[in-house]
Amino acid sequence: MEKLFLEGTKKIMLENEQELIFDYYLVEESRGSQNEEKLYGIKVFQHMRDHLLVEYSEPISDSREVVKDMIHKLWRNDVTLITMLEIVDDLVTECMQ
Repeated sequence: MEKLFLEGTKKIMLENEQELIFDYYLVEESRGSQNEEKLYGIKVFQHMRDHLLVEYSEPISDSREVVKDMIHKLWRNDVTLITMLEIVDDLVTECMQ
């Protein structure tokens, strides 16, 4: 089972006056026979008019706080879908050192 928790939203105005909106979510996945194991990942939704794009990192960690910290770094630094997975990979590598 998957649960989403909104951690932040960023609005960016494009040169053509269109608004691009990014929503940064913490994803909680329950696993195990009793759904007792929780794993956390990141989803970013990009909205523009009637278009919706989504990028998902898959589960990163069993630590909710570690993944929330990563999401807040993405959000504060205006990370978009184009570079999200590469940056998440760098953040995971940094956490493991």
